[in-house]
Amino acid sequence: MRIGFDFRPALKTNSRNRGIGRYTHELAKALLEVNTRHEFLLYTLAGECPALSGSFESREIASLTYPSRLNWLLDLALLPRYIGQDDLQLFHCTELTGVHRTGTTRTWVTVHDLIPLIFWEETVKQIPRDFAFFLRLAWKRIRQADKVITDSEHSKNDICERMDIPGEKVEVVYLGTCSAIRHFDRGMALEALRHLYGMEEPFLFYVGGSDYRKNMGLLVRAFATIRERGFSGKLVIAGETFGMDIPEVREIRRQIHSLGLEPWVVLPGYVSDEDLSLFYSACEFFVFPSLYEGFGLPVLEAMKCGAPLLVSDTSSVPEVAGDCAHYFDPSELDSLLEAFWKAYENPARVELLRVKGMERATRFSWRGSAEKIHRLYSEL
Repeated sequence: MRIGFDFRPALKTNSRNRGIGRYTHELAKALLEVNTRHEFLLYTLAGECPALSGSFESREIASLTYPSRLNWLLDLALLPRYIGQDDLQLFHCTELTGVHRTGTTRTWVTVHDLIPLIFWEETVKQIPRDFAFFLRLAWKRIRQADKVITDSEHSKNDICERMDIPGEKVEVVYLGTCSAIRHFDRGMALEALRHLYGMEEPFLFYVGGSDYRKNMGLLVRAFATIRERGFSGKLVIAGETFGMDIPEVREIRRQIHSLGLEPWVVLPGYVSDEDLSLFYSACEFFVFPSLYEGFGLPVLEAMKCGAPLLVSDTSSVPEVAGDCAHYFDPSELDSLLEAFWKAYENPARVELLRVKGMERATRFSWRGSAEKIHRLYSEL
């Protein structure tokens, strides 16, 4: 078949360093590496050539740099025309703006989660009206797609129940971790972090987004109590948005200041995969208090690097971490505190779960993801 694949989330400045960008890049890379029979046409941005091996063509799609949220209007006008001109049998969308049907071309769409729909009241408070209108349009288009690819059984259940989509139209394809995320010896990682970031103390680690569902307020309050009760280390909160001057980050910084935690909380912003691997490998615990995840890629990355997991017991997180984590209820401060001290005072169990987590992480790979999607392609 001739397959169009929307590679643009891996190139856009507002998504390339986030989960959707990593997903798009790693899946495209793996699809091309295991491909033996299909022609791939990657839809890219003007002036951007994908640095991927394997055989593929590319088509540049015009885009708006600012305001980037209005790119859905361009897609509305341009994508159906391009899909028709390119003689595709299948178009695989990797973000909501790319969900379009045209002629006889089948449309598949990757839907990582239904976070904007599930948390609709919170979402509409933070986005412009025009983008809220687009999201409503996107939900309708997803229902019309020929197949939906999603990251977890939990997300599949949400998609089927909340969007009234038959289960046979939704396929679960788990994510993998990129090769740049790797385990380091803990002593070596600690020494490297001393040199790079001046990290002298033990530390708890979080990496991810800063929006309301990530539950940063609970993490900061819990850390304040943990320090009061005797933990002498720091808290590292990493992620691209934590280096930005945006409302939710200002609120997190205000909370850190009001609790007198500024000397003990480190906000490095975006960190490279190499440094991210060091933080995962050296931390006392990787703490992930998210209220809702479609998959929870940082949890898988942390397991791969041997980080002890202290994670929420909601949505897809237990599906990823299995029996290799210490769990807590992310709606309850006391639950997080209890889980922390139970783990902190039992180093033998922490070591056991750390080793089990590294083994479990080997079951998730982008090659495995690509092979499953190729099997689904071949069913057409």
